[in-house]
Amino acid sequence: LLASAAAAAWWWSTDPGHAIGVAIAVLIVTCPCALSLATPAATLAAAGALARRGVLVRRLQAFEMATRIDTVVFDKTGTLTHDRMAVEAVRVRDGVTPTVALRLAAALAQHSLHPVSRALLAAAPEGPPVVVDVRELPGQGLCGTVGEGGAAQVLRLGSARFCNAPPKQCAGDLLQAHLADAQGWMATFDLGESVRADAVAAVQALRSMGLHVQLLSGDRSRAVQRLAWRAGIDTAFGDRSPEDKLAHVRALQQRGHRVAMVGDGINDAPALALAALSFTLGESAALARSRADVVVMGGQLAAVPALLRHAARTRAVVWQNLAWAAGYNAVCVPLAVAGWMPAWLAGLGMATSSLVVVMNAARLARSPEAY
Repeated sequence: LLASAAAAAWWWSTDPGHAIGVAIAVLIVTCPCALSLATPAATLAAAGALARRGVLVRRLQAFEMATRIDTVVFDKTGTLTHDRMAVEAVRVRDGVTPTVALRLAAALAQHSLHPVSRALLAAAPEGPPVVVDVRELPGQGLCGTVGEGGAAQVLRLGSARFCNAPPKQCAGDLLQAHLADAQGWMATFDLGESVRADAVAAVQALRSMGLHVQLLSGDRSRAVQRLAWRAGIDTAFGDRSPEDKLAHVRALQQRGHRVAMVGDGINDAPALALAALSFTLGESAALARSRADVVVMGGQLAAVPALLRHAARTRAVVWQNLAWAAGYNAVCVPLAVAGWMPAWLAGLGMATSSLVVVMNAARLARSPEAY
């Protein structure tokens, strides 16, 4: 506006009609269409390309933050490993049969979406008993009342600490869930889990990008370290509650790290909310999805490095757009002020500038690299 007014005042004494034309041309040239389109056009095109591959970017600011990440922290169960597990062994106390233990565990497990709960429910006989007053305690397990009246009993299903499992029942490297009643420990379930097919490749891709990769889990440290070795992760921590995971991410941030968190359960929700960038899988708990910036519908871990690389390309396109918009104004504004660019040509130049920005951003709409 100031440039337009100054140009009109300069030319007014020579030719008022020409002065008005120059003022209009300056206004048209400086219309910030290309500048205002530079970032949103690029991020929307990039988000659309990822959405077609099953990766939903819930917050477009994630593209900007993804270019600053230096540490990626993975959850274990249901994230690095398949969410489909199988009960491999059942150990019970005297007087309890494996069948009864599985039926009671399934009564609680049917109220949870955790991979361990789904495995117990699948292994149990048909028709688990009815359970009431079920509560899920993040990082610990489930508790509820089975039966009615004098036959009712309060059961707990979850970690060894939550169920007061004897140390001898916690031996081995397999993932375990425990069942307890008012008398104490009742049963231990050994569950087998396998690493996702693309987990090793995803970790290698992240490390090749110069990122630090860590594993953070509420499972026992021996099992966590064993799986971390299989996935190619050097730094792993087990026996971490939701509060511990949150404190771990906060400690990394206080040391100056930009952290991306990848998780799928309600235990991960606080850390997902705190992390600079958060990913969750499509079959994750609703609370985890609500806290995540990116939801990977197909569950492919390779989408994590793919998004980080696509974010780098998006940033490059944004800077190209900004440079073009600035260069266009730097060249055309002096021409308009000097009276060498009529209003019709200024309008054509403004439209062309915006079109160049949109077409450059449209390159990001092509599907990102396969994963």
